[in-house]
Amino acid sequence: MNNPLQAKAKSIGITDSPELIDLEKPEQGLELHLGSNVFRNTNGVIKLQGKEQVVLELQPDPFTLLLTMDFYDDQGTRVGHIRRNALSAHSAARFTVTVKVGDETSPPSVAVTDRTTERTVFEACLIQKRKIRITVGHFNAHTGELVTVSPHYCRIGTGLTLFGNVAESRGGAATIG
Repeated sequence: MNNPLQAKAKSIGITDSPELIDLEKPEQGLELHLGSNVFRNTNGVIKLQGKEQVVLELQPDPFTLLLTMDFYDDQGTRVGHIRRNALSAHSAARFTVTVKVGDETSPPSVAVTDRTTERTVFEACLIQKRKIRITVGHFNAHTGELVTVSPHYCRIGTGLTLFGNVAESRGGAATIG
């Protein structure tokens, strides 16, 4: 049989070892849930209207959800900054950060409350190994437009509402607007 189109079978040597080689897969990016929207394989950054405004990270020891975020007023002036759950000096009078360290029975979470309105302006929790749900959002983007996150949608101002979208971020930021 000298058929040039026929593939030749190659034999591969098999070792005598009964053990299988277990190659550990690298960690995938974070999956962010904003309302009913899912952003897969992100780097934890949420970019709102072209500017990186929110960063979420997981810290293994102690098991904590870390938040870095800028807060703006309705004119687009920065009024607060949180870096890895620590408020900047000028933000401490206006905002309160509540951090819940995770354990075997409960996941980690982080919440930010505006002291002037006593309203939770941002809240996020881990729902599975690399999945984070933003459960509450009521803050302004750098343009001054109100960003609202509810269990059902994510809205920026009056012009953009996301509902039930699934986006692949390919290791980059979750981009909205």
